[in-house]
Amino acid sequence: MTGAGGPGPEDSGAPGRRIGPYEQSLRESRERVEAAAREHALRRRRTRVVAAVATLAVVAGVGYGAFRYLGLREVPTALPTSAAQPTSCAHPVKVRVSVAPAIAPAVAAAAESLASRSDAPCAAYTIDAEEPFSVAGSLGGAGRPDAWITDSSVWIGRANAVSRATVTPGEPFATSAVLVAMKDETASRLGSRLRWADLLGGAVPLRIPDPNRSAIARIALGVAASSLTDARLRALAVASAPTASGGVSLDGIAKADQGLGAVVSQAQLVAWNAAHPEESLAAVAPAEGAPALEYSLVSLTTDTVKASLVTALEHHLTSADTRKVLKDSGFRTPDGNPTDPSPLYGEIRVAGDAEGASLTKAAGLWNAAARKTQALLAVDVSGSMLERTDNGTRLAIVQKSTARAVAAVSPTTVASLWIYSLHVGSRADDYRQLTGYAGLGVSKNLGALDDAVSGLDTYVGGGSGLYDTIAAAYDRARSAWRPGYANTLIVVADGPNEDDYGLTLELLKKRLASAKDPKRPVRVVILGIGGRADDAAMRQVVSITGGQYVSTETVEELQPVLAKALGG
Repeated sequence: MTGAGGPGPEDSGAPGRRIGPYEQSLRESRERVEAAAREHALRRRRTRVVAAVATLAVVAGVGYGAFRYLGLREVPTALPTSAAQPTSCAHPVKVRVSVAPAIAPAVAAAAESLASRSDAPCAAYTIDAEEPFSVAGSLGGAGRPDAWITDSSVWIGRANAVSRATVTPGEPFATSAVLVAMKDETASRLGSRLRWADLLGGAVPLRIPDPNRSAIARIALGVAASSLTDARLRALAVASAPTASGGVSLDGIAKADQGLGAVVSQAQLVAWNAAHPEESLAAVAPAEGAPALEYSLVSLTTDTVKASLVTALEHHLTSADTRKVLKDSGFRTPDGNPTDPSPLYGEIRVAGDAEGASLTKAAGLWNAAARKTQALLAVDVSGSMLERTDNGTRLAIVQKSTARAVAAVSPTTVASLWIYSLHVGSRADDYRQLTGYAGLGVSKNLGALDDAVSGLDTYVGGGSGLYDTIAAAYDRARSAWRPGYANTLIVVADGPNEDDYGLTLELLKKRLASAKDPKRPVRVVILGIGGRADDAAMRQVVSITGGQYVSTETVEELQPVLAKALGG
């Protein structure tokens, strides 16, 4: 039996397991489980990967399947709901491509165009819109796609450092200038004050992403920092860093009552204006210009057949038809530049270098002002995680979602990973520590956590020892409490507590209430995935620490809520 204050978790050794009542019932009712999976599949054909939708919506503010025709221009503004099926064969090979969100609709349109050709490669290309920073930090295992389109060579270096491998990008096939977007009436009041130093920290507040996670922000801050005083840089960081993420929403700029602006790419602005003509925004081009985002494809698959199919897509991205779609969408190609957005204040110039000492200084001030999180993440590995969905096993989806969410958060975040199921610990505890607390800004630490997530299938089985895990993990988080950080315990739960010999709900509540220390607060956040957790019980648990319970309808919805819980 797992005691209420049982031994601490171990990092090594094979788990000694006994079959708990849940695992036994799982074996005896496999037909029921399979029937439930079939019923679920028939009842709901959801759009694939909700996290990709959320990412795309943040960056472009548009929905799925949309195209806008502006005169002779064709601007794809969203992703299709399924992979395009080639006309050349009946059983195509599935190829998954992670693509920087701003260019993902254009790449999806190119994949559909390629599939419609009579000589199309026998491939069904699935295009996932995912932030390059997140992908770069999770290529070691569960999150590795067959190919990746990034918007900056900076993320190639991050990918190599975290995955301890060498990934090599192809030549950039498109670029996009970095601009400022705001309402026309706001831009018209700027006058001649159009230098980066005038715009960042000027009269019109600008929303800027986290430069640790956004190539756009790195470019803007890198250029501006050389002409801003330390005091101006520090004030900009203090105003922006605590709420910044990896992207900005143009919806907030268009609907703001007061004058606001946002640092974006030209392609993002074109996509927004194409999808929202009644709320179109003006472009402001800083006088000294800035380097452009550079989009290149990286082949990641080790499968020779898939590698040839990735190469076919890469070649098609340089075709005349694709280059026209890219230019219509606000990207520059070797064939020429896109039409300038209208209205445009200033002249778009691609020039300069953003990387260097000025950016390093700006990033340091930014990180000092950023909101910081220390999180203990406990993931359910009970037997129910082996059930299948339309997109694979529940475990496989949780692995990818966890890898991406962890890699998407600020590098100022400190995290530890635990797992739990009945007697998964080497001393028969219901919990086990896989990685200790470590800063995710260190490539080695992030790589170790990514490896641990990839190996979760090693431990799957048994019932859920949820209550004992919450108690032990809370004690650990409280003992490791870090001043200046939001200290959080995050529990990913696939169902209710199933340990009949451990803590009851009432005992857990008493345990948390007695352990709570106002001087060392630790919030408990529970993420119930797929609608299986005991909602009423979980709300009672989190209320004791002022925490939060979030229930997702499907397991695919884990990634965005986990990233938010981690401080993302």
